[in-house]
Amino acid sequence: MAFFYAQSISVSMNKPQHELVDQAIRGRQTIKVFAENDNDESLDPQTLNELLEIAGWAPFHRKANANHLLGELNSPVPWRFYVLPKQQCINVRQILLDRNDSGKLPQMLAAATTVINVTWLPNPSNIPNSTGQLFEGNIGNMEHIAAAASAIQNLLVAATARGINTYWSSGGALRKPEMFDILEIPGAEILLGSVFFFPTDVETFDHVPGKLRSDRGQPESWSRQISL
Repeated sequence: MAFFYAQSISVSMNKPQHELVDQAIRGRQTIKVFAENDNDESLDPQTLNELLEIAGWAPFHRKANANHLLGELNSPVPWRFYVLPKQQCINVRQILLDRNDSGKLPQMLAAATTVINVTWLPNPSNIPNSTGQLFEGNIGNMEHIAAAASAIQNLLVAATARGINTYWSSGGALRKPEMFDILEIPGAEILLGSVFFFPTDVETFDHVPGKLRSDRGQPESWSRQISL
């Protein structure tokens, strides 16, 4: 089976805008890329800034709680992006190797051109920490998670439109409190995903596609029209 990875979307004056958007959404797919040694390719700053700006147009229905707005990052949006440029990917990889991390994360950091850790901002909870529950299950937190996930999807689709391969990871070791301390991420935030950006040409690297792309089914298998 042949796998086709992200390709730049060419803009045609004769092509309706919605078709270009549809093409980018359909073209987005998961790919994990691994390297034994650090890849020296980096995501250029202009492209990174464009991706961040587009991601920020995600909808949000509730402002983040005021407890999250006291520092330098004081936007009311219920998400935060923590960017690891290439050199910082190398530094984090070395930290993990020094801690004898035997997982795939160091190899993905070696291949990545940039990684963005995306957190969402939970509302203060009355649930005792001893329960082990990360956050209180309520409509406000549900909407915060949905907004942050929309920002990640914007990021992924915009990257796909630019021919950049991506992987939305749950974060693995990057979720741990000690890594939050190292990366200066407030402990009150929760990691929703670590978004890996990989080179456009991955054929020289060990790489695997996502497993579930072909399992989503057609709309009739997960939607129905209501008739009263």
